[in-house]
Amino acid sequence: MSIDPAAQFQLMVSAIGDLTPEERLIGAFLSIRDIPYGSANSPSPFAVIERNRGTAKGKHMLLKMVLTSLGYEVKEYWARHDFCKMPVAPWPAVLTPFCNAPLTGFHDFLKVRVGERWVTLDATYDKQLKSLGFPVHEWDGKSDVELPVTAEEVFPVEPPIDEHKRRLVAALPEDMRDRRKHFLKTLKKWLEEERAKMAA
Repeated sequence: MSIDPAAQFQLMVSAIGDLTPEERLIGAFLSIRDIPYGSANSPSPFAVIERNRGTAKGKHMLLKMVLTSLGYEVKEYWARHDFCKMPVAPWPAVLTPFCNAPLTGFHDFLKVRVGERWVTLDATYDKQLKSLGFPVHEWDGKSDVELPVTAEEVFPVEPPIDEHKRRLVAALPEDMRDRRKHFLKTLKKWLEEERAKMAA
């Protein structure tokens, strides 16, 4: 019988909680980083656990839950960026048609208080995506993690995060919103096809 997501979450926190403080931070980061990046059809942290899939938002909501449960202060931030300037090499050919003009995205990431510093933390891309040219980062538990996007502006999330994201996207030009929607749909399909090839 499968374990429900809430129980799986508690097991995850319990396993990490037995480590040293630095090991707890690194363990929490790696446990979320290597959940496959992709749509879980819901940004809920428990949906990410249940489906073993998550977007940046879903994975970071889960990572925030884990770190908060371990006693750390965590803040959520947005990085406004251009999807067409993501540091992915080689650039997927299927995405090229969407990039004849800037394509604004809002990437969420975390800052966690480690000692006296607020440290940037991003666990978006899992290690399997490194072979496809995506930036996959390690973490030493104390230094800033480089963002996987080229940030044009960074600003705090205004809770609730889903409502803030809706407002940000709604403010974009209609043609860009449409292009953005199809870009993300194509990216999702391409990633699943590439993962299937790697698993074959």
